[in-house]
Amino acid sequence: MRLNKLTLAITLATATSIGIVSTANASTVIRVAYGNQPGEPVDVAVNQWAEWVNEASNGELELKAFPASQLGSETDVMEQARFGSAIISITAYSNFLDSVPDLAVLDAPYLSEDFDSKLKVFDSEWFAEQMTLLQSSGYHIVIPNAVYGVRHLLTREPVNTPEDLDGVGVRVQNSQMYVEAIRAMGATPTPMSLGDVYPALAQGMVDGVENPAAVLYGGKFYEVVKHLSLTAHMHTVAPFVTGQAFWEQLDEEQQQILTDTGQQMAEYLAELVAEDSEQALEKLRSEGVEIHEIDTAPFRERAAEQIPSAFPQWTDGLYDDVYKIING
Repeated sequence: MRLNKLTLAITLATATSIGIVSTANASTVIRVAYGNQPGEPVDVAVNQWAEWVNEASNGELELKAFPASQLGSETDVMEQARFGSAIISITAYSNFLDSVPDLAVLDAPYLSEDFDSKLKVFDSEWFAEQMTLLQSSGYHIVIPNAVYGVRHLLTREPVNTPEDLDGVGVRVQNSQMYVEAIRAMGATPTPMSLGDVYPALAQGMVDGVENPAAVLYGGKFYEVVKHLSLTAHMHTVAPFVTGQAFWEQLDEEQQQILTDTGQQMAEYLAELVAEDSEQALEKLRSEGVEIHEIDTAPFRERAAEQIPSAFPQWTDGLYDDVYKIING
């Protein structure tokens, strides 16, 4: 009986391995990793992208979505990509601060007042030069211009001016850019994971949190703090990135399919984000959150003055140069 079971196990294992090989020969499977939850705009857009890629490649390319950080942290996934794994991951431009420092400026606060202006930078000679440098560091940007959202400030007390943020602790993600952005706006930045924000607000460890409206609503932070200031301090645009080594394994037609369908996806995502943001603002209002329209000029002036000095590794005049490209 034991021998029969062993024989069956070996037979099944052999059949399974043959199936895997056959599938691998039939298509190139690329994992797409992101921290967003199922049903959020990024997740919906990635699944649509997968359909477009499958159709355009006649099944030769297959994208598999891995939401909610299933493949590990953003840093871990980016390292896997750089070392040749078949992975595409959404990340932040500020995460390239160590490899291509100037790219991080794209996450700086108050570079643009709307997404149409911000997206102009991706057609510039400056950005083309940065892309070349990034490839030398082992990465390839498949989609440079994925709209992620407009970031606002949800706080315990109303905020209308930078002075209102004096001594106010605001949660930020553990990123030098976000720390410096909130500091430039006048608050005390407090890095922590998003999952720790609700109890930190409830216990008075922090007084506010910044993020797109949809994230602020999804985290139920409105149950603790009730003032949303439309600071619009960042119009966040994020890249989908893979490793240069893996990119070069694909033939030109496959690369073109990923690039062309990727641009379709970016346009679709922008529509989803805009719709989601409007709905989230209405939901926050319905939960008793007071929404404050504010004059962003004082915040903008502080950012232009303080952010460049916080990043000495940047090329001289970088913030102003990129600001001109976007707003020229």
